Amino acid sequence: MSRFSRYDTDEERLPEGMERVGYDADEQVYTFRDADGSYWESAPGNEYGRLTKVGESRIPEDHEPFIVSEQNKKLSWRNEMRPFLNFMMLIGLCLFGMFWFFHSAGSSADEGRPLPDCPGTTTPYWIKSGDTCWDIAKSHDISVDDLLKENVEISCDALKPKHRICLPNKSHKGMENSDESNEKEAKSA
Repeated sequence: MSRFSRYDTDEERLPEGMERVGYDADEQVYTFRDADGSYWESAPGNEYGRLTKVGESRIPEDHEPFIVSEQNKKLSWRNEMRPFLNFMMLIGLCLFGMFWFFHSAGSSADEGRPLPDCPGTTTPYWIKSGDTCWDIAKSHDISVDDLLKENVEISCDALKPKHRICLPNKSHKGMENSDESNEKEAKSA
Protein backbone atom coordinates (compact mmCIF):
# COMPACT_ATOMS: atom_id res chain seq x y z
CA MET A 1 0.00 0.00 0.00
CA SER A 2 1.28 3.40 -0.95
CA ARG A 3 1.89 6.09 1.61
CA PHE A 4 -0.37 8.47 -0.43
CA SER A 5 -3.29 6.03 -0.73
CA ARG A 6 -5.40 8.23 1.49
CA TYR A 7 -5.31 10.85 -1.31
CA ASP A 8 -6.77 8.44 -3.92
CA THR A 9 -10.41 9.35 -3.18
CA ASP A 10 -12.36 11.94 -5.21
CA GLU A 11 -12.98 14.08 -2.11
CA GLU A 12 -9.27 14.43 -1.50
CA ARG A 13 -8.11 14.94 -5.11
CA LEU A 14 -10.92 17.11 -6.59
CA PRO A 15 -11.60 20.75 -5.78
CA GLU A 16 -14.37 21.62 -3.32
CA GLY A 17 -17.91 20.92 -4.71
CA MET A 18 -16.61 18.90 -7.70
CA GLU A 19 -17.84 15.32 -8.24
CA ARG A 20 -17.18 12.66 -10.85
CA VAL A 21 -20.30 11.95 -12.96
CA GLY A 22 -19.08 9.84 -15.88
CA TYR A 23 -16.37 8.06 -17.80
CA ASP A 24 -16.04 7.62 -21.58
CA ALA A 25 -14.19 4.35 -22.15
CA ASP A 26 -13.64 5.00 -25.87
CA GLU A 27 -11.78 8.26 -25.29
CA GLN A 28 -10.66 7.41 -21.71
CA VAL A 29 -12.01 10.73 -20.46
CA TYR A 30 -13.56 11.36 -17.04
CA THR A 31 -16.43 13.85 -16.70
CA PHE A 32 -16.95 15.96 -13.58
CA ARG A 33 -19.61 18.41 -12.39
CA ASP A 34 -18.89 21.33 -10.09
CA ALA A 35 -21.14 23.02 -7.53
CA ASP A 36 -22.75 25.47 -10.00
CA GLY A 37 -23.64 22.66 -12.45
CA SER A 38 -20.88 23.21 -15.04
CA TYR A 39 -19.29 20.13 -16.64
CA TRP A 40 -15.55 19.51 -16.84
CA GLU A 41 -13.46 16.78 -18.53
CA SER A 42 -10.07 15.38 -17.69
CA ALA A 43 -7.27 14.92 -20.20
CA PRO A 44 -7.46 11.59 -22.08
CA GLY A 45 -5.91 8.81 -20.00
CA ASN A 46 -5.75 10.86 -16.75
CA GLU A 47 -8.22 10.37 -13.96
CA TYR A 48 -7.13 13.59 -12.28
CA GLY A 49 -4.97 16.46 -13.39
CA ARG A 50 -5.83 19.44 -15.53
CA LEU A 51 -9.61 19.79 -16.18
CA THR A 52 -11.19 21.63 -19.12
CA LYS A 53 -14.66 23.13 -19.02
CA VAL A 54 -17.00 21.52 -21.60
CA GLY A 55 -20.48 22.70 -20.65
CA GLU A 56 -22.45 25.27 -18.73
CA SER A 57 -25.03 24.56 -16.13
CA ARG A 58 -28.65 24.55 -17.21
CA ILE A 59 -30.73 27.56 -16.34
CA PRO A 60 -33.45 26.54 -13.90
CA GLU A 61 -36.72 26.76 -15.77
CA ASP A 62 -39.22 27.16 -13.00
CA HIS A 63 -38.58 26.75 -9.30
CA GLU A 64 -42.27 26.79 -8.45
CA PRO A 65 -43.95 24.22 -10.70
CA PHE A 66 -47.45 24.73 -9.29
CA ILE A 67 -47.66 28.43 -10.15
CA VAL A 68 -48.93 29.01 -13.69
CA SER A 69 -46.31 30.91 -15.65
CA GLU A 70 -46.94 32.96 -18.79
CA GLN A 71 -45.71 30.09 -20.96
CA ASN A 72 -48.00 27.46 -19.43
CA LYS A 73 -51.31 29.34 -19.58
CA LYS A 74 -54.20 27.34 -20.99
CA LEU A 75 -55.05 28.67 -24.43
CA SER A 76 -58.56 28.68 -25.85
CA TRP A 77 -59.74 26.01 -28.27
CA ARG A 78 -59.69 28.57 -31.09
CA ASN A 79 -55.95 29.02 -30.71
CA GLU A 80 -55.41 25.26 -30.92
CA MET A 81 -57.75 24.90 -33.91
CA ARG A 82 -56.51 27.98 -35.80
CA PRO A 83 -54.49 26.05 -38.45
CA PHE A 84 -57.43 23.69 -39.04
CA LEU A 85 -59.91 26.58 -39.26
CA ASN A 86 -57.68 28.36 -41.76
CA PHE A 87 -57.53 25.18 -43.82
CA MET A 88 -61.33 24.79 -43.69
CA MET A 89 -61.74 28.44 -44.74
CA LEU A 90 -59.56 27.82 -47.80
CA ILE A 91 -61.51 24.66 -48.69
CA GLY A 92 -64.81 26.54 -48.33
CA LEU A 93 -63.63 29.39 -50.53
CA CYS A 94 -62.42 26.94 -53.19
CA LEU A 95 -65.75 25.08 -53.18
CA PHE A 96 -67.68 28.35 -53.36
CA GLY A 97 -65.52 29.49 -56.28
CA MET A 98 -65.99 26.18 -58.12
CA PHE A 99 -69.78 26.23 -57.71
CA TRP A 100 -69.93 29.85 -58.83
CA PHE A 101 -67.71 29.14 -61.85
CA PHE A 102 -69.62 26.03 -62.95
CA HIS A 103 -72.98 27.72 -62.43
CA SER A 104 -71.97 30.77 -64.46
CA ALA A 105 -70.30 28.62 -67.15
CA GLY A 106 -73.46 26.53 -67.53
CA SER A 107 -75.75 29.51 -67.96
CA SER A 108 -75.69 31.82 -70.92
CA ALA A 109 -75.50 35.59 -70.87
CA ASP A 110 -79.04 35.78 -72.27
CA GLU A 111 -80.43 33.80 -69.37
CA GLY A 112 -80.52 36.82 -67.08
CA ARG A 113 -82.69 38.85 -69.45
CA PRO A 114 -86.45 38.26 -69.28
CA LEU A 115 -87.89 36.64 -72.37
CA PRO A 116 -90.06 38.94 -74.41
CA ASP A 117 -93.71 38.09 -74.57
CA CYS A 118 -94.87 36.69 -77.86
CA PRO A 119 -97.38 38.94 -79.62
CA GLY A 120 -100.98 37.78 -79.79
CA THR A 121 -100.54 36.61 -83.39
CA THR A 122 -97.83 34.10 -82.38
CA THR A 123 -97.46 31.01 -80.22
CA PRO A 124 -94.48 30.46 -77.86
CA TYR A 125 -92.33 27.40 -78.53
CA TRP A 126 -89.54 26.06 -76.29
CA ILE A 127 -86.55 24.81 -78.28
CA LYS A 128 -85.54 21.22 -77.56
CA SER A 129 -82.13 19.65 -77.99
CA GLY A 130 -81.59 18.68 -81.63
CA ASP A 131 -84.20 21.11 -83.04
CA THR A 132 -83.41 22.98 -86.25
CA CYS A 133 -85.26 25.87 -87.85
CA TRP A 134 -86.35 23.63 -90.71
CA ASP A 135 -87.68 20.90 -88.32
CA ILE A 136 -89.60 23.45 -86.26
CA ALA A 137 -91.09 25.13 -89.36
CA LYS A 138 -92.03 21.77 -90.94
CA SER A 139 -93.67 20.42 -87.77
CA HIS A 140 -95.81 23.58 -87.45
CA ASP A 141 -96.64 23.95 -91.17
CA ILE A 142 -94.89 27.29 -91.60
CA SER A 143 -91.97 28.39 -93.74
CA VAL A 144 -88.48 29.06 -92.35
CA ASP A 145 -88.74 32.64 -93.68
CA ASP A 146 -91.92 33.24 -91.63
CA LEU A 147 -90.17 31.79 -88.55
CA LEU A 148 -87.18 34.11 -89.00
CA LYS A 149 -89.44 37.16 -89.58
CA GLU A 150 -91.04 36.67 -86.16
CA ASN A 151 -87.70 35.89 -84.42
CA VAL A 152 -85.13 38.33 -85.74
CA GLU A 153 -82.66 37.69 -82.91
CA ILE A 154 -82.25 33.92 -83.42
CA SER A 155 -79.63 32.23 -85.55
CA CYS A 156 -80.60 28.93 -87.13
CA ASP A 157 -76.98 27.77 -86.82
CA ALA A 158 -76.97 28.12 -83.03
CA LEU A 159 -80.35 27.29 -81.52
CA LYS A 160 -80.09 26.96 -77.74
CA PRO A 161 -82.22 24.35 -75.97
CA LYS A 162 -84.66 25.66 -73.35
CA HIS A 163 -84.96 29.04 -75.11
CA ARG A 164 -88.29 30.35 -76.32
CA ILE A 165 -89.14 31.49 -79.81
CA CYS A 166 -92.40 32.79 -81.22
CA LEU A 167 -94.12 30.81 -83.99
CA PRO A 168 -96.59 32.58 -86.26
CA ASN A 169 -100.13 31.21 -86.01
CA LYS A 170 -101.40 29.34 -89.06
CA SER A 171 -104.67 31.25 -89.00
CA HIS A 172 -102.81 34.58 -88.87
CA LYS A 173 -100.62 33.45 -91.76
CA GLY A 174 -103.72 32.58 -93.73
CA MET A 175 -105.28 35.96 -92.87
CA GLU A 176 -102.20 37.78 -94.16
CA ASN A 177 -102.37 35.81 -97.40
CA SER A 178 -106.07 36.54 -97.77
CA ASP A 179 -105.44 40.27 -97.07
CA GLU A 180 -102.70 40.29 -99.71
CA SER A 181 -104.94 38.51 -102.22
CA ASN A 182 -107.78 40.96 -101.43
CA GLU A 183 -105.41 43.88 -102.06
CA LYS A 184 -104.26 42.34 -105.36
CA GLU A 185 -107.86 41.81 -106.43
CA ALA A 186 -108.72 45.39 -105.48
CA LYS A 187 -105.80 46.75 -107.52
CA SER A 188 -106.62 44.65 -110.52
CA ALA A 189 -110.26 45.69 -110.43
